[in-house]
Amino acid sequence: MLRKRDEIRDRLLDARLLWQNGRKNGAFIQALIALAGLASLRYPKKTAPKVYFDKMREYHPNQASRIAASEKKQKRNRLSDGQQFKCLVFDLIEDIILPHPTPGVVAPKYNISFPFGKDKMTNIEDLFYKVLRCTAVHQGTFSSVAYLTDRIHNPGQGTYSDTLRLTEPAGIPEGWVANLLEALSKTPELAQRQDS
Repeated sequence: MLRKRDEIRDRLLDARLLWQNGRKNGAFIQALIALAGLASLRYPKKTAPKVYFDKMREYHPNQASRIAASEKKQKRNRLSDGQQFKCLVFDLIEDIILPHPTPGVVAPKYNISFPFGKDKMTNIEDLFYKVLRCTAVHQGTFSSVAYLTDRIHNPGQGTYSDTLRLTEPAGIPEGWVANLLEALSKTPELAQRQDS
């Protein structure tokens, strides 16, 4: 288990090095690999699918019938790779989208769907898994389905803006990649090296 954690940390290190050298797509792909690896640690295959469907209901209450139909079709009593991955996306989504909420304010649940895909409704966890991760793994790139939008710095105000473009291909804020790297590195599983 320790070896796998170290290998996932190596993917994060690779992603940071790529990011620092302007290789942002490569950094994102390494971050998605680290996300998949961590998902298999946090949500082992033996995890009951109910965990995934409960998260779906929590984040997408407006899709109850769609979720119920998917749950009914579930044949195995264990999580698939995609379900593992999406569970971890649900766990980290607030840190990816809005990593520094106002102190004392409860962070909202993000029910985000993009207006494209077969149903013209691609949920954010599907964007990360199907659109980005699967396309990158199977095609070696995701440029046909998504691109990173530049972070705009506002030097006079000491702030920055990220832009999400609801287009096809989707414009993913490059800040989400930086936030994902930070969120992954702070997870209990990866935050510190363990001797046992």
